[in-house]
Amino acid sequence: MKHICLLLCGMMLLASVAQASPVTLEQAVQDALAHAPALKAAIAARNSAQEDKTLGRAWLLPYVVANGSWQRVLEGISYDKPVGFPLALHINMIQSDYGIKAFQPLFDLQKWSLYKQGLVSAAMGDTSLQLARSQTMLAAASAWLDVMRTIQRLKAARASEQAMQKLAEQAAASFKAGLAPVNVSLEAISRHDLARAQRIRAEQTMNQAKAVLSSLLGREAEVTGDMNASAEPLALKQSSEQDWLQQAGNADKVQLAKRSVSLADAVKLKSLGGALPKVQLVAGWNKQRSSGGVFGVGSTIKNASIGIEVSMPLYAGGSTWAQQRKSEQEKIRAEADLAEAQRSAQLATRQAWLQWRATGAELGAMKAALASALSEREAAHAGFEAGLRTMTEVLDAEDRLARARAGLADSIASHGLSVLQLHAAVGSLHTDQVERVQDWLATSAP
Repeated sequence: MKHICLLLCGMMLLASVAQASPVTLEQAVQDALAHAPALKAAIAARNSAQEDKTLGRAWLLPYVVANGSWQRVLEGISYDKPVGFPLALHINMIQSDYGIKAFQPLFDLQKWSLYKQGLVSAAMGDTSLQLARSQTMLAAASAWLDVMRTIQRLKAARASEQAMQKLAEQAAASFKAGLAPVNVSLEAISRHDLARAQRIRAEQTMNQAKAVLSSLLGREAEVTGDMNASAEPLALKQSSEQDWLQQAGNADKVQLAKRSVSLADAVKLKSLGGALPKVQLVAGWNKQRSSGGVFGVGSTIKNASIGIEVSMPLYAGGSTWAQQRKSEQEKIRAEADLAEAQRSAQLATRQAWLQWRATGAELGAMKAALASALSEREAAHAGFEAGLRTMTEVLDAEDRLARARAGLADSIASHGLSVLQLHAAVGSLHTDQVERVQDWLATSAP
């Protein structure tokens, strides 16, 4: 029993270690793609939509029907007048009837429209899956970068709290020795309390970010928050705004809207086909067999036929023309949705590109701000020790350093996310871009 308990404890320890192992950005995205219920639903919907292609093609292929029957017939016959030749008065016979009939559409606009609808539905399933995949990747990457950012902000808050605590202790000691007034000690204590509150808030923010990431991955995961103060902005293959705007037409939502217009065209074609003639080729073979009849002898009848059938709707209560008017309005709605999707894609692309530029410039500014804050902190401490700076100046320098560290973390995370958002806006977000951002972050880590 003791050995079993030790084995179970060892297994639980290994499991906890495995769960606590840090995950990279690419691993987080892959885990989210494997776990996301919405993506699994999109895959099932895509597979279902693929069958619409086969179903639509089936309307254009021959339709073959086989029929058969077997029955025992009992009949009693009475004649109003006597007949001059013997006829059966009671019939007890077995009848069998079987055959086959085939139909091949020659002209049927409604069935052709169903075929077109099947093709569009299958294409929409693929596009919807791509959209769901892109959204899942972007959500996982955003959550991972948010955790990394909050970890770095927490480190800055902890460093600030420790520095403020030392300064508060130093100010309190100076006040007790009569070397500093009470207001300096009170200010240092106040700054320390504020730094402690900021550290608590940073811990809560980090825990919230980790909860979001865990929900996307389906398991607990750790993220390293290491960042390099010398990180350079991430370059893009197309640095021109117009180059990206030209690709906005490939956005997943735009492609879905285009499919919707094609689907509306097919529905409009179907409503038109309801008012047109339908022509089909019909061929059949049939055999009837009875064991007896009125004349007391069995019979066999065989027939084969081939021909063309034409049908034409004349009046259906006004539903045919109403359906055409409805399909016209649905086409107008689909075209308006397409225009709106194109506008939204252009706006999303422009915003993502501007975000990439702004975060790149901000990253350079925050690097300079952090370097200045470090120099200012060293100068403030040196000046204070030499009696040339006040405690307030030292506290301000520590506070600016903490804000510079947190700001740099925000800039790096926002810049990496802006690259992924830009690719998602034009429908080109794949694991290659995620890997590229991960490599950029890795080179940015010390």
